[in-house]
Amino acid sequence: MLPFLQSHLSLIAGVLFTLLVIGVRAASADAQFRKELGRALGFLMTFLVLRVVEGQFGELLHSRVLPLLRVAWMLAFAFGGIRAAMSLGVLTVTRLGIRTPPPKILRDVVEISLYVIAVVPILRAELAIDLTSLLATSAIVSVVLGLAMQDTLGNLFAGLSLQLERPYDVGDWVTIKEITGRVVQVAWRATRLETSRKEIITLPNNICSKEAVKNYSRGGQPVGVDLSFHGPYDRAPNEVKEAVLEVLEQVPLVLSAPPPMCRTVGFEELGIRYQVRYYVEDFSNADAVMAEFYTRIWYRFRREGIEVPAQRKLNMSLGAPGSEFSEELVADMLRRVDLFKVLREEERAKLRREMVPRRFARGEHVIEQGEKGNTFYLVGRGELSVRTGGVEVSRLSRGNYFGEMSLLTGEPRTATVVALTDVVLLELGRPVFARLFEEHPELAPKLSGMLSHRRMQLEAAMTASGETLPITEEVDILGRLKSIFRLD
Repeated sequence: MLPFLQSHLSLIAGVLFTLLVIGVRAASADAQFRKELGRALGFLMTFLVLRVVEGQFGELLHSRVLPLLRVAWMLAFAFGGIRAAMSLGVLTVTRLGIRTPPPKILRDVVEISLYVIAVVPILRAELAIDLTSLLATSAIVSVVLGLAMQDTLGNLFAGLSLQLERPYDVGDWVTIKEITGRVVQVAWRATRLETSRKEIITLPNNICSKEAVKNYSRGGQPVGVDLSFHGPYDRAPNEVKEAVLEVLEQVPLVLSAPPPMCRTVGFEELGIRYQVRYYVEDFSNADAVMAEFYTRIWYRFRREGIEVPAQRKLNMSLGAPGSEFSEELVADMLRRVDLFKVLREEERAKLRREMVPRRFARGEHVIEQGEKGNTFYLVGRGELSVRTGGVEVSRLSRGNYFGEMSLLTGEPRTATVVALTDVVLLELGRPVFARLFEEHPELAPKLSGMLSHRRMQLEAAMTASGETLPITEEVDILGRLKSIFRLD
C-alpha cells in the first residue's frame, strides 16, 4: 500500500476518485448520503492540494516539514477513500435490496478501525513512530483510562448492542423509562427522544438497554390506545357502551379496523369502571384523538343525561331552555317557524317549556341520512351543514329547523346534518306533536301541506346535487301522518 501512495499512481487515482464522488454526490437526492460524501470529498480535495504543494514546492521545504506534509496527504487520501468506499458500499447494498442499511454505530466502529489500520503503517514508515509498541508499554495507563471511562465504554457497547438488535429506529415513537417520545438520534453514548412538547431528552444507552422499551411504530401496524372512566350505577352498562362506541365512530383518525371496543371491567366505589380501546394509524395522533374523544363524549353524556361520577359532586343537569336562551328569544324563534304559526301565543309558550336543549360539538353528526328519526330540532345557536350523498346542499343557523319530515311521516332521514361549530339545539319529540294533534285536529292537514312544500324544496336541492328523492304527494304525507299518530 505504501509504495502505491508514494507513487504518481496515487495522484491519478485520487483525481479519478474525486471526480467519481463529485458525480455520485450531485446525482443523489439523499441529504444524509450527500452529507457523508461531502466529508469524503473534503479529505480527497485536501489530499490533492497537499500533493500538488509537495510536487511544486517540496524541494523548498525544510527536511523536517516534508515528512509531515507527506504524512498529511497520505492520511487525507486514506481517510477520504475509506469514507467514500463505506458510503458507496452502503448505498449499493441498500439499492440492490441485499439487506437493510447497517446500524450507523456499527459503521462508525468499522470506519474508525480502518482509520487506525491506515494510520499505523503510515506513521511507522514516514515518521518512524511505532504505535503498537507504544500501546504495549502503556498497560498501566490503559488500565487507568479504562477505569475512568467505564461508564462511557458501557454506553458505547450498549449502543452497539441496541443498533445490532434494533429495538427502535430513528423516527419511531417509543416509551423508555416512563418517557414517551420520537427517536431523533441514536449515538455512541446516548439515545435522544423528542417528546410531544418538543423537548429533547437524552437517555444513556446503558439505561435504554436495561429498561423495557415500548415501540409504537414497528411494521406499520395500527397502534392501540387504552383509556378508562367511571360511569354511574343508575345507567345500564350497555347504554353507556353504545354511546361510547357511537362517539368513537365519528372521531376522525380512529380506525374502523381493528374496531374500537368498550368493556365493563369492574364495580368500584366511585362507579362502574369502563375500559375503552381504539386504534390509530400513527401514534403521534394519539393525544389529539384522546382529546377529541373526551370532548365529544362530554356532549354525548350531557345529551343522554349520563352523569360521570366524581369524588366531588359535579352539577351535570341539563337545565331548561331558559337557562340557554331568554324566553323572549325562544318565543320569537317559535313564532317564525311556519309549522307553529297556526298556534296561539299561549300554546307556543307551552311548547317552549317542553323544548329540551341539546348540545353538539363541532364535527358531530346530529342526524344521519337513512336512519329513522322521531325528533324535531330548532337551531338555537351555531351553524350546521346539511349534506346528501356527502355533498353540502344547505346550511342552517339560528331559527332554522330540521327533522320534522321523519318525525311526522316515519320516513328515513333524507340528509345528514353535521355541526360546523358548537351548537345548541332545542328538541321536541313525537309525544309533543301527538298532544298537539289531539288538541288541534285541524293541525294535521295544514302541516301536511307545509311538509309537501318543504319536500319539493328538498327534492330540488337533492336533484342539483345529483341525488334523487321519491316524489310524495300531500295526500300521501297526510296519510302517513294519520297512521303514525293514529288520527281519524
